[in-house]
Amino acid sequence: MSIILIILLALAIGIVAGVMGIMPPSVESNIDTLIMVMLCLLLFVIGLDMSQNKSVIKEMRRIGWKMVLLPVFIAAGSILGALVAGLIMRMDLGNAMAIGAGFGWYSLSAVMLTGLVGAQIGTMALLSNIFREMLSVVIMPLVVKYCGKIAAIAPGGATTMDTTLPVVVRYAGSEMSVISFVSGVTLSMLVIVLVPFFAGL
Repeated sequence: MSIILIILLALAIGIVAGVMGIMPPSVESNIDTLIMVMLCLLLFVIGLDMSQNKSVIKEMRRIGWKMVLLPVFIAAGSILGALVAGLIMRMDLGNAMAIGAGFGWYSLSAVMLTGLVGAQIGTMALLSNIFREMLSVVIMPLVVKYCGKIAAIAPGGATTMDTTLPVVVRYAGSEMSVISFVSGVTLSMLVIVLVPFFAGL
């Protein structure tokens, strides 16, 4: 559980630093560039780890064509869950499914829905997908323990190609890294298509 505490602590420190305005203006103005650099460094290190683990290719061969179906099932589950939540909250079901179709990619889905529907739905998409990413980090050990390694890829959704990828590798093993990355890329592409589709219903 120590890795979860470290991640949450780092997030909390970042929030406090941003709110208090103690970061230099040069850092705040280049935050997108810094995020991209850190993500590239993260993926580079994970790539090194994958190259040292011969079980990665073995695991891909074992799963085979089912690897392609994984993001499809994750997408269907996310949208179905959002539909149920929309029914419970008595909100427009198209908007509810559009929020669910963000698959954790809060920066893009929030902007898209703000432009397509309005700021209220855009804000809901932002918060919903941020909470999904944070929750996936917290519950990852339990998912792996009770549901298996491959199930660890589902909670993070589109973020399993970058921000939650190291968490998947940490708890499910590096043999899940390629599958996690492929799933994240596939879901990210689906976001671009499905969010405007459901928002237009």
